[in-house]
Amino acid sequence: MGELLRRYRFPLTYLLLASLCVTGMASRRVPGEMGAASGVLVSLTLPLERMVTVPVDEARGWWDDLVELVQVREENSALRQRIARLEDENLQYREAIVSSERFQRLAGFRASHDVPMVPANVVHEDLSSWFQSVIIDQGTTAGIRPGMPVINDAGVVGVVSGTTPSNAKVLLLTDPQSRVDAYVQRSRARGSVRGGARHSATLEQVLRDEDVRVDDQLLTSGLGAVFPKGLVIGRVAEVERKPYGLFQISRIEPAVDFGKLEEVFVILERRGLPEPDAYTADDGALWSTGEAAAPARQEPGPAP
Repeated sequence: MGELLRRYRFPLTYLLLASLCVTGMASRRVPGEMGAASGVLVSLTLPLERMVTVPVDEARGWWDDLVELVQVREENSALRQRIARLEDENLQYREAIVSSERFQRLAGFRASHDVPMVPANVVHEDLSSWFQSVIIDQGTTAGIRPGMPVINDAGVVGVVSGTTPSNAKVLLLTDPQSRVDAYVQRSRARGSVRGGARHSATLEQVLRDEDVRVDDQLLTSGLGAVFPKGLVIGRVAEVERKPYGLFQISRIEPAVDFGKLEEVFVILERRGLPEPDAYTADDGALWSTGEAAAPARQEPGPAP
């Protein structure tokens, strides 16, 4: 018996204290005056009751705090997701506004030019140190052929160098293989714009005594059988005149920002000289229309 009591002394002691606490609390719930025995019981069990209830209250408080902390974490996670969604929607709205403004500008540009053009989007860039070209999402199906000029609302982009039914490759103005005949709008000095890679170009083949200044605007001359006359190429950023030689060299800042190129227009015409057999000796026409000239009509003579 003694061994059993020693083994279960803690549970028995807790059970006894709990019983006293329950008895004390029950005695306080009975209305009316307390008797002497009840008063003594309450006095004995009140400290024990506090010993039992205080840890329980503390544990309940910790549990409530834990539940609130979990709820706060869940709310924070939900708020972060909502903020991310709102930021994404805001980014889409801003992109839509920018795209709308750009499309309106491009539509106005297209309407102001009375030439057949096909709009296209840039789908790939090859802006390496050796090649400056892009791929657009229109090809021979849209009537595009190699040799057609490519522009946007800022100015000259390049020339179509290859096509597939659904795509076309555009050799940019800044490619080292690119050559565009140009003239200075202010002084009418003529030269050739050559690509220099890394979004740059140079104006070459300009006589050293020609009047070329910084900030002069360059336009296409219409020569070279590719670009029509009067398209904006860029502006002169630096002029280099050496004390020897026949020509001066100018560094050009292209009008088109090739680092942000998204939409272009392909001019649906390939300019060039006619075939040699198209020329005629007739001084009234530069080349024939392909039809044989009708013989001159002879007026009937007077009747004999």
